[in-house]
Amino acid sequence: MPTSRGVGEQAQGLVATGGGVLKFDHFALSVLNSVCPMSMNTLFLSCLVALFVYSLGMAESPLKLELLVPHEPVTLSKADLVKLDFGAKGPVVGITLRYRITNTGKQAVEIRHGGDESTNSLSIQGPGAANIPYRGPMTADYHMGEKVTIGPGESQEFQIKGLAYGARNMSRWSITKAGDYEATLKFSSRTGRKVTTLTSNPTKFSVVIK
Repeated sequence: MPTSRGVGEQAQGLVATGGGVLKFDHFALSVLNSVCPMSMNTLFLSCLVALFVYSLGMAESPLKLELLVPHEPVTLSKADLVKLDFGAKGPVVGITLRYRITNTGKQAVEIRHGGDESTNSLSIQGPGAANIPYRGPMTADYHMGEKVTIGPGESQEFQIKGLAYGARNMSRWSITKAGDYEATLKFSSRTGRKVTTLTSNPTKFSVVIK
């Protein structure tokens, strides 16, 4: 029958070193050797297996996110520009961005899109990029999103109208000057207890004022 020291030695032998998936330091093993009774052998090994399975569940998502911007310069009139005054209203209606989610894996993947089950976090940098986060009231009712299934090798595209982002797309970015801009998108989707978070490539677009 193995002693408590033997349990610690078995645990050390089971530790995975490739990629640092499971790693115990010398102190942790010494504690296990001193407190783990013989009857805990099976339970301890089961915990190791559970931790390993959990680490596999954190593998990289097969979904890839691309932010698509206009290839030609976006032309805005002076009326489209939003001043940086408190309480400024209205999106930059002349700018619509798109994003594409592609499944690079071998199995279909389900996500939720829209409502309170997905969120776009849009970041824009440039000479006239103005972030206007929404800080007003929000209803407490839960808004369901749309179920979207993306098959192997398939893609789905969605729009970002008026540079809106955040919870229920109630925050937005505005453009106050002509120039070159860089945008990055982070998309989060909640399906049951699973949360998928994707980050796009930074993409550049230009704005001219007429």
